[in-house]
Amino acid sequence: ARNRQPRCQRGRGPGPQGGQGSATRFHRRGSVGGACSPEAMFLGQLYLDGLIFTSDLCTFGTFISLAWKLHKSKSAAGLSLQTLVTVVGARSLHLLSHVMRLHYLPAVIPWLLYPSMDVVNAAAGILLLTSFVLLYYRTYEREKDNFGVAVLQKLDLLPKSGNLSNSPLLASGFLYACIAVLALIWYSVRRSNHSFAVSYFCCFYEVMGAVALIPQLVMFQKDKRVSPALANFVVLTAVNRLCTLIFWISYPWVYTWRYPDNRGIQMISEVLNLLILSDFLFYWARSQIRGDKEVIIGDGYSAV
Repeated sequence: ARNRQPRCQRGRGPGPQGGQGSATRFHRRGSVGGACSPEAMFLGQLYLDGLIFTSDLCTFGTFISLAWKLHKSKSAAGLSLQTLVTVVGARSLHLLSHVMRLHYLPAVIPWLLYPSMDVVNAAAGILLLTSFVLLYYRTYEREKDNFGVAVLQKLDLLPKSGNLSNSPLLASGFLYACIAVLALIWYSVRRSNHSFAVSYFCCFYEVMGAVALIPQLVMFQKDKRVSPALANFVVLTAVNRLCTLIFWISYPWVYTWRYPDNRGIQMISEVLNLLILSDFLFYWARSQIRGDKEVIIGDGYSAV
């Protein structure tokens, strides 16, 4: 049983953290006769297990980065509550993958480390969100965190002034409505041998992870300058998704006689997730090369 492989993919879905192997089936490619040595197989399995665990560690690092930003600045300025709620919600949903037997099953690293790390991540996220609301909400820039509200205002469905014009609850409601619709579309694209409820759950989780940082990225475009802690939050998220992508790329190299049916679409999903972050990652890399203390969004130093 320890060698059973992801039923739900890794990274973005309830399965492994980067995708969702919940609906992952395997078909054999050739015989096992030409398999590699036990030592090479052990290292390959350790490599795959390590990629998944590393993605979990990156998730924990994102919460540490946000907590450090709040503690150091004593302010929630620049941080999107929509993004924080969605990220914490996704990590909480991820816990259900263990109950539903969808989570990746490691072959070498002790299994207990994975649910333990998921519990730690979910608890860290909930604690961070609670601290945000109780201690830092007065410094929250709600007028900038208007990703969903701005769309509704452009459609003349909301007033441009008043309480409804920048309601975080309304903005989050719009974001989750979009997630629900996109998850249904994603369900029609990806293959699954599970029930509609389980498959839709996986798709909902994957879409949550894909769009979670969009409100934060929109805020970055307004501020034009991003603190190191907030930048680390995005970079660690990107590393998390890169680990998931490498996992799916590497899988058939380790298990040469197996091929996950949904591997191709999961890799496409992770590439799209990285593309969403690519614009910010460019400015982050440029700031690192320049030696800037903050990440500067846009043409350069005009905002200095």
